[in-house]
Amino acid sequence: MIPFDKENLLNILFQSDVKLTAQGFIKEIKSRYSLSFHKAKKILQDLVDDQELTYHYLYGSTYVEKSFLKPVRISDHFILKPPGYGSHPAVNDVEIIIEPGISFGSGQHPTTKLCLNAIDFCFFKNMGINFKKGDIGADIGTGSGVLSLAMCLGGLTSCMAYEIDPVSIREARKNIELNRLSEKIEVIEDGIHVSGNIFSIISANLRYPTLAELSEIIYSGLLKNGIVILSGFREWEKELVFNVYADKGFDLIWQRDDKKWSCFVLVKKMC
Repeated sequence: MIPFDKENLLNILFQSDVKLTAQGFIKEIKSRYSLSFHKAKKILQDLVDDQELTYHYLYGSTYVEKSFLKPVRISDHFILKPPGYGSHPAVNDVEIIIEPGISFGSGQHPTTKLCLNAIDFCFFKNMGINFKKGDIGADIGTGSGVLSLAMCLGGLTSCMAYEIDPVSIREARKNIELNRLSEKIEVIEDGIHVSGNIFSIISANLRYPTLAELSEIIYSGLLKNGIVILSGFREWEKELVFNVYADKGFDLIWQRDDKKWSCFVLVKKMC
């Protein structure tokens, strides 16, 4: 039997490949800890009462997901927190204020976590990547704006956040204001059409067909040795994505998987 502690309980949810209903989560607790239905249900309710988990109602079913009522650590440096939550971050922590919404949820989607860990790698861990004053980034399909926020809070001078969904555009602008980065991040109500080698880094958390379609625009939009962070594709699509970008002239410098989703950090070759 798995040791009975909060981390292992939460991992039941985080490691699942599908969204778990409340009944599904209780069933997993029963199975792993050999408990009665009532004891397993009580454990779930305790996690909700402790603001670790929350109920989410969708299409007549009740799902369980990570609560976003208090800060959530996503990577070694990045912590997401809801508005109005006071905290005292450690010296190396970077807090990002996010208003929960349709385009963000609880911030626990694997591709969001993967991209934030990739940004962490680019700005804090890889000594071969040197961003300079004046460097510009782009976030394609910005959604909540969290990736553009992370890049600017990580040290990027400015970022263009591209988005076509009206709801996401409103949410991104609100989150940018909450983090007092309106002077650094411009939300552009359109897809990316830029060329001319102006960006030092581009993030794109999109599905594989869209990433393939954008490969030429991304390549032409980056400076030499520019960085692109790609996610939104499944593990079994990794080779397809890699081949498209390798053919354009990119080298892979970082890769990670989470719940059958994948993420690349690639660098534009000097050629």
